Amino acid sequence: MSAFFVFDAFTEFFSAFTALAVAYYAIRAHRVLEDSRMLALNLGFAILGAGMLLHGGIKVKIALAVLSGVKTPPARMLPEVRIGYVIAFATQFAAYILILIAMLAGERRFEESLLIPPLAIPLIEYDARTEGLLALLTALIAIRAGLSYSESDSKWTALVAVGFALMALSHALLVFGGPRLLVTAGISRLLGFACLLWMLVGVSRVGE
Repeated sequence: MSAFFVFDAFTEFFSAFTALAVAYYAIRAHRVLEDSRMLALNLGFAILGAGMLLHGGIKVKIALAVLSGVKTPPARMLPEVRIGYVIAFATQFAAYILILIAMLAGERRFEESLLIPPLAIPLIEYDARTEGLLALLTALIAIRAGLSYSESDSKWTALVAVGFALMALSHALLVFGGPRLLVTAGISRLLGFACLLWMLVGVSRVGE
């Protein structure tokens, strides 16, 4: 098992806590802005963070075993890792759909067909099809936030667009590079979460 897996395990575990921090500050931002999209961010990142915490925790446990010298088979084939990934994928998918619907509410009806593909996709960690679907959803959110920025010229909206663009890049890197780009993808995801956290902390402080 490579050092990349060990790094990815700890990065995901740390990213889970960052996602939960995003959820916390999203509800504080909602009290300031009274914007329903903040509620979507709160619920979405609470769900996403919980899934990542479970998945990351499983991988950290395996990584610690590897660091202590215990021989283990390829992580992506271990039953507990696969179960953890199914949960992590489901929570990410649900979170992104929730956030995207909240951002598109009142403009045009979101295509229900997007809910169909996961039923036919094998949920294997780093699989190009699952990561591609998540990349598509985050890219759509980033595009919508970018359009909002072009209308409002708000630095907070810009941070949302950049944050989701970095998250989309994280998934896209795994589509095209697979496990070889785990480190880069993990850093990109963490930076994306950090952008959202920066925005929410800033909005919350403006209202104090």
